[in-house]
Amino acid sequence: MPSEHKTFCRYCHAYCPMIATVGDEGKVLSVKPDTSNEMYGGYTCIKGRQLVEQMYQSERLTSHQKRQENGAYVAVDTETALDEIAAKVQEIIATHGPRAIATYNGTVAFQNSAQLVYSREWHNALQSPSYYTSVTIDQPAKVFVGSRMGYWTGGSHSFHDSDVALIIGNNPLVSHYASPGGVPSISPADQIRRAKKRGMKLIAVDPRQSELARRSDIHLQVRPGQDATLLAGMIRLILDEELHDGDFCDRYTSGLDELREEVEPYNLTLVAERTGIAAELIAHAARTFAAGPRGVAVTGTGPEMSAHPNLTQHLTASLNAICGRFYRAGDTLANSGALSSGSPRFEGVFEAPVAWDRGTRCRVRPEFGELTSPTGVSEMPTSQLADEILTPGDGQVRALFVIAGNPLMAWPDQEKALEAMQALDLLVCIDPYMSATAELADYVLAPKLTLEREDVTLLADPWYEKPYSQYSRAVVETDHDVIEEWELYWGLASRLGLEVMIKGQVIPNEPKPSKFDLLQAITAGSQADLQFLRDNPGGHIFEDLSTVVQSPRENAAGRLKLHPVGVAKEFSDLAEETQADADFSHILIGFRSKYVLNSFGRNLPALKAKSGTTNHANMHPEDLQALGIVDDSEIVVRSKHGEIPAVVKENNRIKPGVIAMHHCWGPPPGQQAPVRETGSNLNALVNGDEDLQPFTGMARMSGIPVNIRRA
Repeated sequence: MPSEHKTFCRYCHAYCPMIATVGDEGKVLSVKPDTSNEMYGGYTCIKGRQLVEQMYQSERLTSHQKRQENGAYVAVDTETALDEIAAKVQEIIATHGPRAIATYNGTVAFQNSAQLVYSREWHNALQSPSYYTSVTIDQPAKVFVGSRMGYWTGGSHSFHDSDVALIIGNNPLVSHYASPGGVPSISPADQIRRAKKRGMKLIAVDPRQSELARRSDIHLQVRPGQDATLLAGMIRLILDEELHDGDFCDRYTSGLDELREEVEPYNLTLVAERTGIAAELIAHAARTFAAGPRGVAVTGTGPEMSAHPNLTQHLTASLNAICGRFYRAGDTLANSGALSSGSPRFEGVFEAPVAWDRGTRCRVRPEFGELTSPTGVSEMPTSQLADEILTPGDGQVRALFVIAGNPLMAWPDQEKALEAMQALDLLVCIDPYMSATAELADYVLAPKLTLEREDVTLLADPWYEKPYSQYSRAVVETDHDVIEEWELYWGLASRLGLEVMIKGQVIPNEPKPSKFDLLQAITAGSQADLQFLRDNPGGHIFEDLSTVVQSPRENAAGRLKLHPVGVAKEFSDLAEETQADADFSHILIGFRSKYVLNSFGRNLPALKAKSGTTNHANMHPEDLQALGIVDDSEIVVRSKHGEIPAVVKENNRIKPGVIAMHHCWGPPPGQQAPVRETGSNLNALVNGDEDLQPFTGMARMSGIPVNIRRA
């Protein structure tokens, strides 16, 4: 008889609960939504419903691959692969030192609850700072700005109890991702319906009439790269009309007068001209947000990949601060984290050590270096990794582990990324497919997939609106010689004699720890008991774990810095309209597809049927008419760095003057293919050496000035 098993999807960050049906022969027959789950209510998306197809499709790697001298690959077993990789790593360390060994964790690596923690601690044991993730190519400003400004320890207002929400460059109905306070990724359309039914006002800022924008009460269809201008204008109006929370600002902020002076030039006339939004609508949005009384403003990856991301994120945080959008003493913080320690929350400000300037510096661009989160986890800026590989000298990266990522499609400046991959002494990829990057690797290690491994909803723990968690055992045991991502690092630690520690606990090299052992170490001290979660399948809401914010600590004097170091320069940069941008007619933005996750999933038949075979250049009909270009024709899009072909799609939901394309499409650099069959990669238009943000090294990967011509 077939059996049913409660589990959850790990295709993206949403972790939707599912029920997997397993046949008598131990093969997964189907997955369906878990309608009994109280938190999710049976929600899943089309990507997650392809988990069975992903497991059994012929393109999946079910054995590890080793590159031969002639470029061909042959199968190799796990122990042999790890032995050979360890020997090469040891040789590189002996000659070039531990900094020569690097890791890049891609987006999908975040979906294995043990990988990020174990690999980061492995680097600590090795004493190599060369640790990189996808965070620093799409949203490093969130970490940077928080440390520069300070953190409110009582917690920010949540979506579920806000009277108004301002969502900037985020479309969770497609991405299933939002920062805390944004639209929860759990059935986001239903979340919006319920919020609006109770009277919440939703304000969307997006150059497109996105799925979120079409459900909003106010849509500010901003010109790409002008989010900071818009926010400066809103803050000025709120301060001028004294709509801010003066008592909160007096007690808990500093630099209000300096901020007021910075935004003074941003009157409604100027802001309307630069953003392309009517002055009356901007004023209406500002007053609506200020009215609250509870509310939240959040950003997605869109504005952080565009121009002025540091200032945009700072002004978003400043808008929350001047309006006092935080829980105070006596308020209930609905989710303090089921898998966190549940430390007391106090009304007040934690002036965290700054995220920059206290770790290892980049060799080529020493003004950049490690960014450190409030929890002490550090990583280097990915925009600099290609240069760290290509530049000779002490600390040059010679070996790279690419975990569930595809640098050739995701990194800025595709040509340089290709040159870097080819220059490595050792490239190891963990990937279920022969991706563009994997095709260059010395070893491609085949991973276990979602339903073949244990996991817990660790990454999403702080994003839930209530304390919630789910543990899933492996639904089936795989018959293949495949590994989990963290097992590469454990295998190397064992062979190199490294002592990896997590929260002060040594993770043994012998005997090998189980996944559950590892997760127990990672979640040690958590409020929810991991053994309980493992023994009781399905998701659990822990209502008793809500936290009441306590009165300020005695002698607490922390303040949120509204005008910290760097802000004056960022405002100066914003005020300058560069001639270089004026030489281009349009602005190109990237946006997410509903059917694939970056470059992941485009080979699954059901998703390919929905997404098509190219990433169209969406343009407003007025632009096409002005340029004499017809729908479905081929064009060339050119930036100051490069050019790509594209197929035009007429779309009246795009702001005039804007081109919108899905990112991470196209053939690998150095290869050609018909654009209608593969699409194009936007990163070929990105210069990784220019337009880098101070402190974070973030490259401008969206909001790119371009010109267009017929192909």
